[in-house]
Amino acid sequence: MINQYAITPDLPGGTRHYDFGCELVKAGYLVRIFASDVNLALRRHTKLQDGQLWREDVVNGVRFVWVRAATYQVNDWRRVWNMLTFTFNVVRVGLYFKHAGARPRSIIGSSPHPFAALSAWALAKAHRARFILELRDLWPQALVDMGGLSERSPVVKGMRLLERFLYRVAEKIIILAPGSERYLVQKGVSKEKLVYIPNGVHLGNFQGIPQVMNDLRGDMEVDRARGSATPAAFTVMYTGAHGPANSLETVLEAARLLEDRRDIRLILVGDGPSKRELIQKAKALRLTNVQFMDPVPKNQIPNLLASADATLITLRAAEAFSYAVSPNKLFDYMAAGRPVLCAVPGDMARLVEESGAGVAVEPENPEALARAVKRLADSPIEVREDMGRRGRAFVEAHYSREELARRLAEIL
Repeated sequence: MINQYAITPDLPGGTRHYDFGCELVKAGYLVRIFASDVNLALRRHTKLQDGQLWREDVVNGVRFVWVRAATYQVNDWRRVWNMLTFTFNVVRVGLYFKHAGARPRSIIGSSPHPFAALSAWALAKAHRARFILELRDLWPQALVDMGGLSERSPVVKGMRLLERFLYRVAEKIIILAPGSERYLVQKGVSKEKLVYIPNGVHLGNFQGIPQVMNDLRGDMEVDRARGSATPAAFTVMYTGAHGPANSLETVLEAARLLEDRRDIRLILVGDGPSKRELIQKAKALRLTNVQFMDPVPKNQIPNLLASADATLITLRAAEAFSYAVSPNKLFDYMAAGRPVLCAVPGDMARLVEESGAGVAVEPENPEALARAVKRLADSPIEVREDMGRRGRAFVEAHYSREELARRLAEIL
C-alpha cells in the first residue's frame, strides 16, 4: 500500500491503512505500507535521521516503510514539492525491494493526491503486480469546486490527463464514498471496476468509552458534593486538519456569536497550514470560548473524545464534498458515542441525520452552527446520550474496520 499520509497509531492522523494491514496480516498476508516520514499534521520529519532515505519498522506485523520527503509549512509551492519528492523517492525505495527479491502481488496506490498513485502504478509495472487505485479525494475536481483553480488552468488540464490515465490503468478502483460512483461513471469508468470500501473505525480501539465518560462524570459529581467544583462547560470538540477545506473560520464566527454563553466552549485539536491564521483571527475577535490544542497521536483520540460533550465536523460548501468524502473523524466521533454536529453538505449530513447520531447544519453558515450548538447544549443529557448510542450502533453495524478489511481481502 502506498499512501503518503499513512501513519502508525503513535502519530496524529488516520489509521485506515494500518488497521487494514493488521487485519490482512491476521489473514496470512504480508503487508508493506509506504508512507512519508513528514507527518501531515505535524509537518516535520518524525521517523528518519538526517541523510536517511528510508527505514522499515514492523508494527503489529505490518511492515511500515518510512520514505523521506521535503518539508513545508503552508499550502504553497513547497507543499507541491513535498508531494513530488515523496513520489520520486517512493519509486526509488520500491525498486530497491524489487532487487532485494521482495515482489508484491498487488500494489494499492492511495490518492490523497494523484502523484502517489502514479508512483504505485509505476512500481506495479516494475514488479509485474496488479495495480489497484484507492480514490480518496477527487483531484482536481475538489480544487475546482473550492474555487481555487479554473478548468482552463494548465494545472487542471494536466491533472485531468493524469486522472483519466489512472482510471484506465487500474484493475480495480476503491471508492470511499458512494457518490464517487456517479462521478466515475460519467468519466467513462465501468461500474464493474469499482469497489466501495468506505472509511470506518477499528471498534476495538473504542472499547470502554462510555465507561470512561461515566467515570469522569462520577468524579465531577463527587467534587461538586464536596463543594470544590463549578459546573463544567458544555464542550464541543473538533479533531483533525486545519486547512482551507475544513472551514474552521466558520467555527470561529460561530464562537463569536456564542460569546454570551459562558457555559459553552469550542476546542479545536490538530494542526495544518491554516492554523496560524486561525489563531490570529481568534485573537483579533477576542474569543474567550475557543481553545486550540496540538495534534495528538491516534491512539489517544478515544479518551480525548470521551472528555467532550459533543463533536464537530465541518467542510467548505464545495460540490465535491457533498458526494465524494468519507471523513475518518466522523466515524471516530460515532464510535466514541458522542453527538455529532455536522456542517458538511450532502451525503455526510444525511448519514448523521438518518442514523440519529446528531444534527446537520448548512456548511459555512456561522449563525446556523451557533444555533445548533445552543440547542444541543440546552438538550437534556439523556437526549445527547441517546444520539451517542445510536451513532455507536450505526458504526458497529456498517463501518467496522474489521469487516471493511474483509471486503479488501476479497478483491485481493
